[in-house]
Amino acid sequence: MDLEITSTPRATHVWTPSDQQSDELRRELTEYSFLVRDADPWELDEAGFIPEGQQHEFDPTRIFEVAIGADANATLQALVDSGHRLVWHRWQTRLSRKIWGVSVAIPPMTDRLVPAIDRAEHFGLKVRGSRELGLRMTREAYARINKRSSLAPWFREDDPELWDALDERYEDAQHRFYTDEWCAALQAEALEDFDLNRAHFALLDRDEFEQALRLAVKSQRGMVEVTDLAQWDGVRGLFVMVLDEYRQAYVGATDHPGGIMTRIKQHWARTKSLDRLVWGDAETSIISIDSFRALDTTRIFAAKSAR
Repeated sequence: MDLEITSTPRATHVWTPSDQQSDELRRELTEYSFLVRDADPWELDEAGFIPEGQQHEFDPTRIFEVAIGADANATLQALVDSGHRLVWHRWQTRLSRKIWGVSVAIPPMTDRLVPAIDRAEHFGLKVRGSRELGLRMTREAYARINKRSSLAPWFREDDPELWDALDERYEDAQHRFYTDEWCAALQAEALEDFDLNRAHFALLDRDEFEQALRLAVKSQRGMVEVTDLAQWDGVRGLFVMVLDEYRQAYVGATDHPGGIMTRIKQHWARTKSLDRLVWGDAETSIISIDSFRALDTTRIFAAKSAR
């Protein structure tokens, strides 16, 4: 049996042809103590792998997760030893001959998605967009429809009154997928919020913004302008991402082992789900730093710090 594979740095998914085959493989693997988890599309969605309008293809009843590293190697190798063939799923665009040390077949070019993807060198790093998102924030790509809820799973017994009050928003009994009507309402509110934010940005004075930015940077000892982010790989501390076109700046602090470089790359790569674009209402919600794209960051300042 051919089993399709999708992979991100934190999850490896195995796609089976049917629910029944998925159940059989899960039981078999679990019986022999291999790691098998329930599938969740969050990682694929965050990485921009799921094409527009195809969220329903991720069916957790026929997909399971096998983690990463040694756990994934053991489980995938067990599947191969049982006579199954691993093939990259068509959503996976960066293909290699192996995943976690186990061979994966590359499907014919005609079966794969080969989108035109923006690429650039930015602050010394090579950056790339996803299929739907380029390297700059645009209104057209800002509030893409995604019917799957990004909220943590919960159940009616947790709060029956709230569950019933929200029931009309969902098209399934488990409250995992929104109705088309609710998605349209979320999209309209998100785009209204986008337009209000852009109008506000346009009113801000560039000279006043520059003065405020310089005062903030000078107030932090050791803060310097960054030209090559690779020099901040593994360096923990403070950083400022400047979005000059919008007269905005994002201030962050990180003690992540990957340092300031990794944290900024995470902001560039992430995006917000449709149901998380507006916090409160369109009149007061601000655009998240994760909604801006890599080339929207025009300057970076950083300071090494253990505090």
